[in-house]
Amino acid sequence: MKTPPSSVVQRTFAAAAVATSVLLSAHSPASADEAVCALHRELPVERQIRRLSIDLRGTVPDLADYEAAKGATSVPDSIIDAYLASDEVRVQMRRYHESLLWTNPAIIIGDVGFALSTVDFGGGTVVHYISGRRGVYRGGDSTHTCQNKPQSDLGYGPDGRPISELKGKDNGVDWFAEGWVEAHPYWEADPNKKIKICAFDAQTSETYTIPTGATAGTYSCNHVLANSQLSADKKNPCGCGPDLNYCILTGTVQPVILSAIREQMLRFIDLHTAGGRPYSELLTSKAAHYNGPLVHYFNYLSKEQTFSRTQNIHQPADGPLPNLSYLQQDQWVEIERESPHAGLLTLPAYLLRFQTNRGRANRYRIAFTGEYFQPPSTKDTNCAQEGKDLTDRCVCRGCHLTLEPLAAHFGKFVEAGTTVLSAFEPEYATQNACAKGIGPASTAWCDRYYLPVPSMADPDIRPYRLKALEFDDPDHPAVGPNFEAGPGGLAQGHIDKGVFHRVAVEHLFEFLMKRPPNLDVTSPDFEGDIVQQIADDFQVHDDFKKAVRDLVKLPAYRRMP
Repeated sequence: MKTPPSSVVQRTFAAAAVATSVLLSAHSPASADEAVCALHRELPVERQIRRLSIDLRGTVPDLADYEAAKGATSVPDSIIDAYLASDEVRVQMRRYHESLLWTNPAIIIGDVGFALSTVDFGGGTVVHYISGRRGVYRGGDSTHTCQNKPQSDLGYGPDGRPISELKGKDNGVDWFAEGWVEAHPYWEADPNKKIKICAFDAQTSETYTIPTGATAGTYSCNHVLANSQLSADKKNPCGCGPDLNYCILTGTVQPVILSAIREQMLRFIDLHTAGGRPYSELLTSKAAHYNGPLVHYFNYLSKEQTFSRTQNIHQPADGPLPNLSYLQQDQWVEIERESPHAGLLTLPAYLLRFQTNRGRANRYRIAFTGEYFQPPSTKDTNCAQEGKDLTDRCVCRGCHLTLEPLAAHFGKFVEAGTTVLSAFEPEYATQNACAKGIGPASTAWCDRYYLPVPSMADPDIRPYRLKALEFDDPDHPAVGPNFEAGPGGLAQGHIDKGVFHRVAVEHLFEFLMKRPPNLDVTSPDFEGDIVQQIADDFQVHDDFKKAVRDLVKLPAYRRMP
């Protein structure tokens, strides 16, 4: 591109200068204030309606709405009320709260202990376990599946177990293979549709027995420890159970369960936004909704997840699971939980999205008290350079002196999981006693939930305490009381003080106005008083829609953003 001659450039600048002079003269000196306050002009009512509709309903207004507002200077109350009563508001408030809470848990439900894979026998697909149970069943190097032969050709032994055939050796170790059977899986809606599954994996036993020893007894096949247990004849009788209930075809089942975990949270939010229940109970209510996939997961699958994965064992405090089958995906039943449950803070979507107690406390602090951690502006002194106690460590303690006591409120829920620990013993005298806290005894179970109390004592005799109580001692006086108070105690304190409602109004203000409120008391545009007034009213009526209505009727909402 050629550069224009200097004369052309000069004429262009001159024209621009004249235009600028005309504009300035139009606003000076009489209209100088108008020029300064141009951003505070109210929107035409048509644009107000459009803004309101998009904010509350996520869509543009209907022509009838424009007709109803003709001649008005602000949106009529009838339109505001109609928008707030619409189902679109429910959807918008779901999106709003998801942006506040980051609810997108992505855990592995298809645990290797009970996940199924497929093997292709020349066009015939058969599903099978991918866990080490293959070695228990078939011997060898633990990599073998069944053979491409119906189990009816091989038959069953006197004990009802599939008969297998010797197929070869792996480093001198014999391995055997049974055939396949057809079974109807719980995730298949058509009762006549069956899949082929290796006969050992399809066993329907619901229990196994350890006949002798310290852990003698009968135990459920629907448990993580069943994966490694053998019966008296060195066989594992535990397969996928009736209807393959104890197993999962990951690509088919896992997305459905994860979607249900998210929907459970959103339905709870619906109750306290569009549903009319008190908004503060968002953090205190014991209600929860379950559909068929969630019921199936907590009844059958969650108990089998290995200790290295999330632990989501349904506990009595979680409330009674409704009688729903996996296929009842669109049927939701509300149940009542018990303490220490506290609203959405203890729903799986929250606990699994923030898997440490510190993370749970920090997101709570941001979303519901409006506080953020910032690095200190001065160098920390008189502190420890190393050590497990982060409230003593240099650099760390600036935040952790506040965070650790808050995190203790979430201590009755296992980290990396949803299991409620209120029914667990808080402490065992020894590791051996700790391992016997579950049957059959398991040190892996103990290590998942407990840790030794710091001391120089022999590990075999020193006590084991719930991990959240590691620093429950005189140097940390808040840990024990906060552990007992739970998330509900934390939330109720902020509700009673008005913090919860004030911060909720501030967040809503920013969502609706597309900017945070001006809380600078030295500013001529200070908005703290009106925010506080709406928050005070909100604390009294506790109605989310009323708070939204109060905000959209503010003059600030009618102005250009």
